Amino acid sequence: MRPGSPRALAVRILLEVERGGRTQLLLDWALDRLSWPERDRAYATHLVYGVLRRLRYLDFLLEPHLRKPERLPPQVRCILRLGAWEWLAGKADHARVSPWVEEAKKVSPRLAGLVNAVLRRLSLREAPECVRLSLPDWLCQAWQGFFGQVAFAEGFNEPAPLFVTAYRSVEGLKPGPIPDSYLWEGGKTDFSALGLQPQNPASLFAARLLSPVPGEKVLDLCGGAGLKAFYLAAKGAEVVSYDLNPRRQEAGEKTARKLGLRVIYLTQDLREPLSEKAKKVLLDAPCTGTGTFRSHPELRYRLAPEDPRRMAELQLKLLETAARATEEGGVLVYSVCTLTEEEGEGVARAFLARHPEFVPEPIACPFPALRSGLGVYVAPEGGLDGFYYLRLRKVNSRS
Repeated sequence: MRPGSPRALAVRILLEVERGGRTQLLLDWALDRLSWPERDRAYATHLVYGVLRRLRYLDFLLEPHLRKPERLPPQVRCILRLGAWEWLAGKADHARVSPWVEEAKKVSPRLAGLVNAVLRRLSLREAPECVRLSLPDWLCQAWQGFFGQVAFAEGFNEPAPLFVTAYRSVEGLKPGPIPDSYLWEGGKTDFSALGLQPQNPASLFAARLLSPVPGEKVLDLCGGAGLKAFYLAAKGAEVVSYDLNPRRQEAGEKTARKLGLRVIYLTQDLREPLSEKAKKVLLDAPCTGTGTFRSHPELRYRLAPEDPRRMAELQLKLLETAARATEEGGVLVYSVCTLTEEEGEGVARAFLARHPEFVPEPIACPFPALRSGLGVYVAPEGGLDGFYYLRLRKVNSRS
């Protein structure tokens, strides 16, 4: 991929995302191979994420000016969306229209006039809330019913700050919303060499809920590369991190060594029982990821209405494993980076109905909450990912 400009790169990335690619991976792969100045890299990123976060609303704004948009060449549709995004973001006409007309000439000269006309005729239209927020109707309606509102989803369409967890003292970092979390305002770098790990504060808080102390054993289930395990190990816990993906674990082991942390990685299908137990167990379960729409905007267009229920079935199986692995008197934390009822309170209710030996404990959450009671749902405000947390105490063995 050797595009000549950030605009051309944005078109290519959007086409690949339409074909099923992941935005972050595609951008990282492309920009790592281009010796562009930071300004151009940031511009390409701004264009791609801006369009994907507002995609449904942009198509709504373009709709009155296009008879059959589905018949346009995919590159031209991307160009129109990019031009519409710059208009929506407030860029002046003379600076935003001509460059996109030039891009259209490169891929479809006969349609350059159409691009010019459409981008100059754009105007605001009153849109249904779900369209304005660029959410699928089924999810938007589910949130309205469960949370009583959906305005919080505007947070998913804002720029994503980069938070890091610090494992060494680094000068000049702006503190994040919880201890050990900071806001990174520099460019891309070797974070682990600096003793830093990119991590959203909402993700870090799931590990903090275990209150780890030196020397105690902690099981990190579905740990992936071990981001939460890093924090637990940094507090002196003896951490065993389980996951089904050995490649992610290998990457995590390398990062742990660079950070000077010791984490034991074991590969296992966690639908099967473990051969060990601990007083503290963390299950950060796989989920639909609806709380990560800010950094993974393409997800909102790929989920189906049945996905939360399907994931909840898996999460309950994983919770069974976690429950067996929790010693009597111990703490089990369940977390997911999603905001659906099925994967949060729905899983909690189903699990507790089967396991009277577990009792929910209150959570003093430092983040704005969408809903609390049986666990806590975190609102995606101030750069936070949306999360659900449930902390349980195993008070006695099942008879």
